[in-house]
Amino acid sequence: MSAVFSLSSADTARLAAADLPPRVRELLGALIGLCHQALTAPLILTVEALEQTLLHDADHARNPQQQADLLAQRGQLHAFAGHFSDRMLDALADALARLREPITPVVAATTPPPLPGMLGLSLVAEHEVDRDLLLTEMVRRETLRSANALNLLGQRLGVVAGAPAFEADTLPLAPQALCAMVRKLAEQDALSAEVQMALYRSFERQVLERLGNVLDRANALLAQHGILPGLVYTPYLARSSSTRRIITQSVGSDRSGRPSPRVPTPMTGWGGSAPPGSWSTLMQDAFADADAPGASAGMTVPASSVLHEMLQQARQIPQ
Repeated sequence: MSAVFSLSSADTARLAAADLPPRVRELLGALIGLCHQALTAPLILTVEALEQTLLHDADHARNPQQQADLLAQRGQLHAFAGHFSDRMLDALADALARLREPITPVVAATTPPPLPGMLGLSLVAEHEVDRDLLLTEMVRRETLRSANALNLLGQRLGVVAGAPAFEADTLPLAPQALCAMVRKLAEQDALSAEVQMALYRSFERQVLERLGNVLDRANALLAQHGILPGLVYTPYLARSSSTRRIITQSVGSDRSGRPSPRVPTPMTGWGGSAPPGSWSTLMQDAFADADAPGASAGMTVPASSVLHEMLQQARQIPQ
């Protein structure tokens, strides 16, 4: 039996205002309720852990000026932390409610580092480059960790939206979308560059590292409601070019299929276990030629002639 998640009045009004079929509205309401239950605590821990980190750094500051800067940053973060989780969940609920609307891919604002010869002409602040690289690396790590769950959820939400499967850059619950939401809130509140960097690191530890469990629960919820219940993800494995070919022709034959001529070998074998080319085989061939129908009719070949022929053949074998 599927779990029932309660919705706030704001979420209920948001879904009611959206032009959605009743079935889709029910599924999205269940997903929004799941996000509230699973992400509220990690989002609160994100800012609480960050405040404790700044307080600890202020207590161990090297000089009074650095301590005053850290305490000022903590005071700036304290006002931001009061509504951080609510604003994040509202942004996520709004993205899910607009699931059927055309969505532009979330483009990671990654500014490449300036070239060595262009350092003097760069107008991009160093902290902005560090922030963009940090966010890009966070998204990459979590996307690799949760690749399976992200693919399954993208397929299922595509069915809910009546559209092709969602990719990682358009999926509302993907790491790229969540990091974009955090960055937007931090920039709206004009957090300093140092506080933003610390916020993103804390967000990765408290939220992104738990995101795989949230994605699995979202997949299970949609499967229980009949959205691709038997869906599994099997990665495509390309055939290697070094795969060995199967030899279909018999050993000892050429490409045309004709048996290769027998190469004479030294006659060193003994009877009973002698390979082809031994004395026993040669004697059998000689006697068989003597008894052949093409031989002299009514005449018996003496044994001395057979032995003489065998010696002549043995002299012709290269050593």
